[in-house]
This record gives sequence, C-alpha cells and structure tokens, in this order.
Amino acid sequence: MKIRSILSLALPVLLAACGDSQVGSDYEGESLLTVKGTIVNELDEAPEGPVDAVLVWNSVTTDRENENFPVRTTVTGSFPAAFTLSIHEPPPAESLNDLTEIGLVDTRVGIATIEAALNEESAGDGSGLGVDEHHVIVYVESEMDEDGLWSNFFGGPLAPGFHVMDVLSSEDDEQDPERQAAFDACDAAATTEAEHKACEGYNAKIKIRPSAGGPSTSLTVRMAPSEDLEYPDWH
Repeated sequence: MKIRSILSLALPVLLAACGDSQVGSDYEGESLLTVKGTIVNELDEAPEGPVDAVLVWNSVTTDRENENFPVRTTVTGSFPAAFTLSIHEPPPAESLNDLTEIGLVDTRVGIATIEAALNEESAGDGSGLGVDEHHVIVYVESEMDEDGLWSNFFGGPLAPGFHVMDVLSSEDDEQDPERQAAFDACDAAATTEAEHKACEGYNAKIKIRPSAGGPSTSLTVRMAPSEDLEYPDWH
C-alpha cells in the first residue's frame, strides 16, 4: 500500500493589521475548502497519544487495486475534540481516479474519508481509530459529463472543486430499486461501449450525494472498536 502526503492542511490563519497586510511565511493562501467537526471517543481505553484528524484519499487503479493517500490535519481541544480542516491545494494527479484508460474520457475525481488516527501511517484501509461514517470529501478536477459515470455515481454532475458529500449505505450492499431502475434504463439506451461503461456509475456499493449544508456541514468522526465502525467503501 502506497502512502503519500497529497495535501497541505492547517488551521485557518487569522490576520489583523492596520494599513497594508503583512503576510508571514506560514500563510498558505486562500482555503479551497474549510470544514469543521468533532471527534467522539467511544473507546473503552484512551488512545496512547494525541489523536489527529486524517484525510484519507482513496483511488482505484485500472487493475482494481486500491491505494490510500492519508494526510494528517490539526485537532484542538479535548474530547469531543473540535477540529478545523482547511485545504489549500488540489490533490496531485496520482491521487485521483482516472478512467481514461478504460475508455471513459471524463474528469478525474478524488474521494476521501475523514478518519481519526495517531498519524498518517496508522490511517487508511480500516486501520485508524475512527471514521466519519456518514460523509466523504470529493474533489472534481474539471467539468463533469452530464451523462458520464461520475455524474451517474453522484446523482448528477458536480462542479469542479471540493465537495462535502453524504454517504447513504445500502443494506447488505444490495442495489436499491431506484438506482437499479436507473441502471437498467441507462444500459438499454446505451449504443456504445463507453456509454455502457458509464452506466456502471449506478452500481456503487454506497450512495454518495451532496450534503445539503455544503462546507457548513458538521462532520462527526466516531472512535470505536473497528468491528463497530462502518468505513465508507465506495468501490
């Protein structure tokens, strides 16, 4: 499993000055996405060390192998610990899901879970202390095809940039009737191989949709025994 740092995350910098602004060397520029949340501890024993919020980007290669790209964020306060996550740069190309090699010429997309862990190395692949079971962060690199796989996957096209998304699990990983009907209609209307492949966007294990609150959505990372946690598994 390859683990690489892919984003620069920090608490927002608050500047106050008279006259011209003096920007220090630690200023990372305007945030592309800032979200807030809490980490709730339901473990019987306290973790051995300070806990961080870690953003774990996940990509699937063309040979169906998964790669995780965890990045530590900053957690302040005591349990339930409040955290602010601020993203200042788009993820690099290697962290994004690229479908061009299988004939789907569409935007590249990044999908990340928000996890609690002692460090980057102990997050990802279900090995962290906890996770937000109901949200993921999505990054869209460029314009999304209205009838493409990703648009079908997310219930409609998303604008380029970062998005806070709700995760709605289907019981027993079964396809719900609404998405099954959408897949059947899409597949029946498809006339090319690429169009048939785009219909596969309806066949995801979980349903991911834009959060009504957008960046204002409050995240909750729950720390609990691993067998009690449900990590969002979108692939």
